[in-house]
Amino acid sequence: MTGARILVVDDEPDFIRFLDEVLKRENYVVTVAETGPDALRMAAASRPDLVLLDWNLPGKDGLEVCRILKEDPATRGIPVIMLTSRGREQDVVLGLEMGAVDYVSKRDLRPRELVARVRAALRREGPQAPGGEILRAGLLALDSSARTVTIDGQPVDLRPKEFDLLHVFLKNPGRVLTRQFLEESVWGEQYFGTTRAIDATVSRLRGKLGPMSSQIVPMKGLGYKFHAPGSPI
Repeated sequence: MTGARILVVDDEPDFIRFLDEVLKRENYVVTVAETGPDALRMAAASRPDLVLLDWNLPGKDGLEVCRILKEDPATRGIPVIMLTSRGREQDVVLGLEMGAVDYVSKRDLRPRELVARVRAALRREGPQAPGGEILRAGLLALDSSARTVTIDGQPVDLRPKEFDLLHVFLKNPGRVLTRQFLEESVWGEQYFGTTRAIDATVSRLRGKLGPMSSQIVPMKGLGYKFHAPGSPI
């Protein structure tokens, strides 16, 4: 996507220069924010095609910035790639669950790798929820337009990827869904993340569904199946 507008959010001058040089060489239009609040303001004002977002930022950290971007209908559709020197797998999973489409380590980052990930993120289309669609399973209701979930009328607080995952389950009741299918449905076909992300997200989702958690059933060696209430397991 030549000419795509990329918002780089980082507070390290040398790394900003590196990203600026690499991206402009590929004919991307680059703008820079150096704090979390500035990133939110610029994303809302200019609606970039992609955000490259550092984890450690002054004002608000990258994880909080990503969460806010994904909760705001105006910026929800902007793909976010997390940039960080953190190497722990649980940090990777957390960033992906908050709505990031990819995770790039700043340690020894190669220009060709960065460009490949940016191109993949720009090509990727996340799950598109039809306006006004409400999916139900027993006491559970999911409003895909408002991005809300309730159980017996009580709201359930889900992270962006937990919501997207539940949406996929509700659209495919009774089907065995492989991890690959779930990963591609939630994160996109050019998924670069850790293979643990889907299992961790399922685990967190089940923990928030209370009595409905048993409807998401692990299928050993295959993936998961969502059983509509009342159907045989």
